[in-house]
Amino acid sequence: MKRLSIFLFLTLILMPTLSISAQQKRIIAPSRITAVTVYADRAQTTRSITLPLTPGNYLIMFDSLPTLIMDDSIRVEGTGTAAATITGIEVKRAFLEGSGEKKVMELQEEIRALERRSAALDARKSGITAQKLFFESIRVAWGDRISKELAVGRPTSAELQDAATFVGTGITKAEEQNREIEFDSAAIKDKINALRRQQREATGSGKKESKTVEVAVEIAREGTLKLSLLSLTSQANWEPSYDVRLATDARTAELTFRATVHQQSGEDWDNVDLTLSTAHPAAGGAPPELYPWLISLYRPQPMMPKTMPAAPTLMYSRAGKADIMQMESSAAEEAPAAFATAQVNNEQTSVSFHVPHTLNVPSDGSRHGTVVSVVQLPVSMEYLALPKLSPSVFLRSEMTNNATYPLLPGKVATFVGTSYTGSSQLKKVASGERFELFFGSDDQVTVKREEIKQQKEAGLFGNNRVRYRYMLELNNFRNDALTITLRDQLPIAADEEIKISLEDPSLKPEEIRNDGTITWKTPLSGGEKKTVTFGILVEYPKEREITGL
Repeated sequence: MKRLSIFLFLTLILMPTLSISAQQKRIIAPSRITAVTVYADRAQTTRSITLPLTPGNYLIMFDSLPTLIMDDSIRVEGTGTAAATITGIEVKRAFLEGSGEKKVMELQEEIRALERRSAALDARKSGITAQKLFFESIRVAWGDRISKELAVGRPTSAELQDAATFVGTGITKAEEQNREIEFDSAAIKDKINALRRQQREATGSGKKESKTVEVAVEIAREGTLKLSLLSLTSQANWEPSYDVRLATDARTAELTFRATVHQQSGEDWDNVDLTLSTAHPAAGGAPPELYPWLISLYRPQPMMPKTMPAAPTLMYSRAGKADIMQMESSAAEEAPAAFATAQVNNEQTSVSFHVPHTLNVPSDGSRHGTVVSVVQLPVSMEYLALPKLSPSVFLRSEMTNNATYPLLPGKVATFVGTSYTGSSQLKKVASGERFELFFGSDDQVTVKREEIKQQKEAGLFGNNRVRYRYMLELNNFRNDALTITLRDQLPIAADEEIKISLEDPSLKPEEIRNDGTITWKTPLSGGEKKTVTFGILVEYPKEREITGL
C-alpha cells in the first residue's frame, strides 16, 4: 500500500478565500480530539478523521470548534492511499443555539456561592495581614528597647529567646496562612471565570459562537484519506510538583515527578493521548534585539492629548495542587503499587513527556494529575543548627539530579519514610546539577544557646570594650554517631572606628564569612553531650555610643 503524506501550513492572512464550485462535495467531518500537547501557557490539539473517497473535489469541514483556537496556528496533515492534494484552508465563524435562561440562572447561583467564599477568604487574609504587621511592629520596637535594657541586665537570654521565638513563629505562621489563602483564592477565581464564560455563551441572543475549518481537497485516485487538524488554543497549561521520600538509610531519596493539567479551552478532552512539553511558544523563537540608546539634553515637549489606555493583558490561570493518580499493581502477591510513568523525549530546545495512558480533562478549570516519572537520587545528609534563631536541629540534604531531563520549578513535599515533614519551592535544576532540600527537624538531636557572660569596659585612654560570651550545648540522644554543622554570627561594623573580633572559641570555626556568619562542624557520638563556647569583642572610641548590640 502506497502511503501519501501531505503537510500544509497556511496562515489565513496570506490565503485567498475558498470558492465552492458546483462539483465540490461537502463533507462534515465528525472528528474528535485524539492527542494534546500541553505547554506552560497553551496547548496544541490534534483531531483526526478517516474518509473513503473517490476521485473528485471535496470541501471537508471541521465544525463546532471553540473560539479560543488561534487561527494562524491551524495546520493540516494528510496520509492515506488516495492520491490527494490539499488546495486550501479557511476558518469561518458560526453561531449555535444556546442553552437557555434556566442554565444562566443555575450558573449565576454557582458564581454567587463562589464569590461569597472568595469574600470570606479576603476578610481572613486581612486579619492575618494585621497580625503580621503587629508582630513586625514588635520586632522593630524591640530593637532599640533591648539595646538599652541589656546594659542593666535585662532581659535575660532565656527571655530574649522566648521573645524571638514568639515573634518568629507568629510571622512564619502568618506567611504560611496567607500563601494557603492565595492558593485557594486563585482556584476560586479560576472557577468563577469558567462559569462566567459559560454564562456569556448562554445569554444574549441565545446563540453561541464557534469556528469551522474548511479544507479543500482534490482526489485523483480512489482510496482512504486521514486528515489531522492541528491547532493551538489558550487557557490551558500544566505545572510540575514533586514528592521526595528519604530512604531509611538516608543515602538515597525517591523523587516522584507529578504533573497537574488544567484547561478552559471551551471543549472537553476525552480519552486523549497526552504529551507535556517544557517549550514556551509565547516567548517566541528569537532573542530580543538591542536598539540604539540615545542620550540628549532635556528639552520640554509640548503637551500631547491623552491616549486611550492599552487593552488589558489576558492572564492565564495558575494550576493548583496535583491530584494523585494511583495505578493498580498487576502482581498477584502484595506489593507496593507502581506508577505508570511518562516517556521522556529530549528535543533540541525542550523536553517532552508522553503520558502512557489516555486522560480525561474537562474544560471546567479542574485539576487533573498524572505521574511523569519516579527516580532514585543519591543523597548526602547533614545536621544543621542555628541555635541563635531556633532550638531545633534540621536535616539538610544535598542531592544530584541524575535524570536525563531538568527538574522544573514547582512545589515539593518532603517525607521521611511515611512521615510528612513539610513543603517548599524547588527551583529549576538541570540534569546533573546538585541541589539541596530540608527534611524538617530531628527531635532526637537538640541544641541550646546561652549567654554566660557580659562585660563592659570604659576606656580611659583607649577604646571602650564590650565582651559577650556564649555557650552552645549539643545533645545527641540517638545511638548512632553524627556530625552537626553549627552556625552563629558576629555583628558587622557599619563604621570603620568599630572593631569586632571572635574571642577564644573552644572549637576552631570551619569558616567565618564576610557577612559575619560563623560555621563549626563537630562530631557527636551516640548519646554524647558537647558544649562549644565563644566570645565576641566589640571595641569603639571612648565617649561615643553604639547601637545594634
